[in-house]
Amino acid sequence: MRSETRPAAQISGFAYRIFGLDFLSGEPIPGLAPTSGIAGSDAIRIEFGSVPVCIPDPEYADESVQATGAEYLLNYPKIGRIYVQGGERIVFERAAGAFERATGAFERTPDADPAGMWQFVLGVGATIAGFRRGFVPIHASAVVHGNDCVAFAGQSTAGKSTIAALLTTLGFGLHADDLCLAHWSGSRVDVGTGVPELKLCDDAVGMVGWNRREPAAYFADAGKSLFRLGTTECGPRPLRRIYVLEFASEANKPGIYPIGGVTALQALIDCLRIRLPLLMTGPAPRYFERMAAVSRAVELFRFVRPRDPEQSFQRAGRLAEHFDTQPV
Repeated sequence: MRSETRPAAQISGFAYRIFGLDFLSGEPIPGLAPTSGIAGSDAIRIEFGSVPVCIPDPEYADESVQATGAEYLLNYPKIGRIYVQGGERIVFERAAGAFERATGAFERTPDADPAGMWQFVLGVGATIAGFRRGFVPIHASAVVHGNDCVAFAGQSTAGKSTIAALLTTLGFGLHADDLCLAHWSGSRVDVGTGVPELKLCDDAVGMVGWNRREPAAYFADAGKSLFRLGTTECGPRPLRRIYVLEFASEANKPGIYPIGGVTALQALIDCLRIRLPLLMTGPAPRYFERMAAVSRAVELFRFVRPRDPEQSFQRAGRLAEHFDTQPV
């Protein structure tokens, strides 16, 4: 059952095409130029205002999430609350203290930084809205390779953005960072262009050699800098390969190893950018059918590399050489 109280709409004409989806936003998205020719009737609406206090009869609930499969309500202290209605609308309510309600103006605190807010709104909101529209949200970054794209997947701290940044210094264009929405059409898997920016920890900035490059934003609490890059050609590209990132250990030697069958499906599930309990809300069998289709249609590999920063460029170069190899 859907909640009876709906957030008040606040929609203006900021139209964008990112992640392979169309969005209409109530506020401009930093670092992106609006897109023309978007049909508003099919666009996902991004709104700002009050969200419901709760979702009646949630199928899943904990201290930060309530979900029914049709509605999602997520609470992130000091940042805000986000409500997603299916694949139709995303509503963000800023946390008290990060937003001055009396004047409608931002307080200049780290939590109120517009760049940080949009990382949250798009990262969480687009993930769930895309998921509800039939896309598989992979926690991955991707670079352009010919007419295709290649993705590097893993959960937080796996090094996705670092690998993507290293590859941009080798001449590859950035296709997406942190979120790849994979769409299986029945014949191939496509991933749409993401926001042209990379968020790197301090160590990674030095590793890539961007110490003197001015970041668009700095997140002190996380020790990460946000860098905006020039855009590559927009539009979905076929997803050729996914490299699951791992760090080497005594039992896990460096190398690139193919993954297939049920193991490939499990590797993809482990790299989703959505909490696993949410997969069990709504039509769960349909979700798993899509993920199985993606794991069969796309080549998957494990990319195991040392943590040693001095080997980073060498390892990135070997990875780039592997793009054109034939799977065993």
